[in-house]
Amino acid sequence: MRKTVLPIGVLLFTTLVMYAAAGQQGILVPVRAGLEGFSNVTIGFFGTAYALGFIAGCYLIPIALQRVGHIRTFGVVASLAATGILLKGLLVYPEVWLVLRIVSGFSIAGAAMVIESWLNSRATNENRGTLFSTYMIVYLSAVTGGQMSMILFDPLQMTMFVVAGILFTLALIPTSLTTLPAPHAPDRAVLNLRWLYRLSPVGALGAFLVGMANGAFGTLGPIFAQDIGFETSGVAIFMSVALVAGAAAQWPLGRLSDMVDRRIVIASVGVFGAVAGVALVVFSAPGPITYLLVLGFGIAAFSLYGLVVAHSNDHADASEFVVVSGGLLLLFGIGSAIGPLIAAALSAVMTTLGVFVFTAVMHALLAGFAFYRLSTHKPVPEEEKDTFTVLSRPTSPAAAAFDPRSEEPDEEPLADDEPAEDGPAEEDVPSS
Repeated sequence: MRKTVLPIGVLLFTTLVMYAAAGQQGILVPVRAGLEGFSNVTIGFFGTAYALGFIAGCYLIPIALQRVGHIRTFGVVASLAATGILLKGLLVYPEVWLVLRIVSGFSIAGAAMVIESWLNSRATNENRGTLFSTYMIVYLSAVTGGQMSMILFDPLQMTMFVVAGILFTLALIPTSLTTLPAPHAPDRAVLNLRWLYRLSPVGALGAFLVGMANGAFGTLGPIFAQDIGFETSGVAIFMSVALVAGAAAQWPLGRLSDMVDRRIVIASVGVFGAVAGVALVVFSAPGPITYLLVLGFGIAAFSLYGLVVAHSNDHADASEFVVVSGGLLLLFGIGSAIGPLIAAALSAVMTTLGVFVFTAVMHALLAGFAFYRLSTHKPVPEEEKDTFTVLSRPTSPAAAAFDPRSEEPDEEPLADDEPAEDGPAEEDVPSS
């Protein structure tokens, strides 16, 4: 284990610092916006802006990696992320924040692609699963820790914005000083809706609907918690409980889906998510019951994406894994852009209870469609099923190549003193 993890400790530390800042920003923006009196529709647009920036990063960052390499690209996106969060603290205007949320989504997508493609270049067929699992644990711990750190700060003050900016800046240091060779640039994610839907209707529609629900919850969940009476610390716990519960539930649910028709598990989890959403609407009040209900909601909301990815890849060849996963991530991103707006519109009509009405409908639609497909189409033969791998949340298209379920690489990982074959080495790129 130590021989596997220590050589890429620099990248894991960068992951820890970067996603801690991202977790802080993810909860700070809606909480501060709510305290400032921004409307739910405006906050919904913030979620949409972030998702659009993320999608743009998935398309544009590979071009930057090919032109100037991993170190310089990471320097740019980390600097943009730090600048964006600091400007949010200085310029508390909805129009400014809307633009800066696009910058944030672009930056996080770019940073994730750099780190994940770099980690993938260090992986072998023997240690790929260990590296991927370690990365997911670090990622989840960092995001959760970032959210929970809100307990230590007053969101109406500048302090938390500064801390997040410092963390984004610190992430620059390890990658700037590393002697690890730069890997090949990942390909851009490709979205072929017709092919993806024909390959796996439940997977394609599932990724979109899960994106709708998760985007709405991530954007308006903190506002819901504020409106029903939680203090700042309670909001942080409310959001973190859902994330941790979903991550913890993935392994048992995934293993169960390996043993039965995966659509049964997807449909059942969808029903569970719909019931949890309705329960949160009915029993909305600060206290242990709401924490318990959001725990149940998180089990469904944050485990479904991994299940639909696994189901989609049951229908694909190993060589198609990266294309399928990249397409599903973009569908998730599109859903994440649309969901906050619809949920915000509902919230404008029926208060922030609308966010869980919306997520309940999305989970119910997924469950209904999965049950329909169960009644009309045969399951994937056991010998053709993929093995489930825990996937906390979609991070970037580069994670698909890093995932141990992807086709085994034809080449050995780069040695510490070996340059990448395509493109100039980092030090050989002419300065601008």
